[in-house]
Amino acid sequence: MYEQKNSDGLTEREFLASYRPKDYPRPSVTADILVFAVNDELDKLKILLIKRKNHPYINCRALPGGFVRIDESCEEAAKRELKEETGLENIYLEQLCTVSDPDRDPRMRVISVAYLALIKQSDAEPVAGDDADDAGWFEISQEVQGKVSLTNADEVLTYSYREETVENGIVSQNIQHVIDGETGLAFDHAQLIHTGLLRLRNKAEYSPILFGLTDEEFTLPELQRLYETVLGKKLYKTNFRNKIAPFVEATGRKRINSGMGRTPELYRYKRK
Repeated sequence: MYEQKNSDGLTEREFLASYRPKDYPRPSVTADILVFAVNDELDKLKILLIKRKNHPYINCRALPGGFVRIDESCEEAAKRELKEETGLENIYLEQLCTVSDPDRDPRMRVISVAYLALIKQSDAEPVAGDDADDAGWFEISQEVQGKVSLTNADEVLTYSYREETVENGIVSQNIQHVIDGETGLAFDHAQLIHTGLLRLRNKAEYSPILFGLTDEEFTLPELQRLYETVLGKKLYKTNFRNKIAPFVEATGRKRINSGMGRTPELYRYKRK
């Protein structure tokens, strides 16, 4: 079998045998996980945050995550770190983005791959472990344009952002950048959270992703409340129902109320 040689006259086998990885600077890689959740009443959107136990950013809130081991993929690392720091496991994750600012971690050059998950809050009760002092849910709210608050019973974290439009010929895109660094959040996790929030809202606009948070049967007002919670805005009933019509079907049953009010029809997700 003929083996090709490079300009130094080396075959691939010879090249690999003489290759010295230590001659080149190598960044470390971490995996960070954004776990979004909605409560049983479908009126609060939350995100899971830990409290860091060690430097850097000791006692600051952060996303669950950690370094990728040499023998695992980024997704495997994300699942391992999520279980170690919060006790959560068997959660579907999808890759959100990669962040690589050279100065994002004060320890060294660190590239992070972020993952996104969306669950019912009642399906998981986080428990702090490993290098986390605490793990808990923070409600996401946006009372004014350009500012987002993350709140639990004892803490309020806020960050600000600005929006700019990037154009390429006839194509334009709105990009939102976090500009407030004094958030109480570690590293660049405010930007990651905002990026994840925008991705979640975007997917909710064109895909049935939110139906995974409903009961098997639901009313249309309940479904609209869920969408309004995730999208962070009020929706017109007629427009909303026209939009979700391809995804739902009537069950022929009605919700039995304890009071004397109306008994709304029950629907379910229309599986193709």
